[in-house]
Amino acid sequence: MFEYMKLQRTMCFGTCPVYSVMVDNEGNVNYYGEMFVYKSGEHHWKISMRKVKQLNDLIEDFGFKSFIYEPGDEFITDQPSCITTIKYSDGETKEINHYYGHVLIDDSLTEFEKNIERIIGTKKYVNPRLYIYQMEEKIPESPIKYIVVSDSEKEAIDLVEKDCFRQELIEWRVQKIGIAADNYYGPAIIMKGV
Repeated sequence: MFEYMKLQRTMCFGTCPVYSVMVDNEGNVNYYGEMFVYKSGEHHWKISMRKVKQLNDLIEDFGFKSFIYEPGDEFITDQPSCITTIKYSDGETKEINHYYGHVLIDDSLTEFEKNIERIIGTKKYVNPRLYIYQMEEKIPESPIKYIVVSDSEKEAIDLVEKDCFRQELIEWRVQKIGIAADNYYGPAIIMKGV
């Protein structure tokens, strides 16, 4: 069984997401987003013990403890790395610094890293599917209107309420009008009008 597992994605010469996520054997997750991620800063959540078991099974099935990372001589510059560190309950710690510029014949390490993130649930913090919302104040005369990119209707409402400085409670008509195609690194107000 693992005591904790940490996965860290590093910088590249572009807009690669930079963040780290750590999970312990109780399911406590600590995420820290640095750059080019949807949620920056520190965030915490808990995964179920079923997911902790999935992680442990993934580690065992992959053979992380005995895996030997042997990149070839060919490589591409300015690529990110994925550093995976696992501390086992027997006290042993193993780290693999997987540089994505190395040309590997076997993609099993990349799949292993993606499966860790899938089980932990980092997508909603790094690059969730984003929607475009049209929001309009529910008053007949001169309503305030917004176009917002967000991952949920609730987040869109929270964003415009922070932007709107009225003292009274505002009711919004919210309509999802599309899926955002560009990379947004946080919820964004695209347009505001009266």
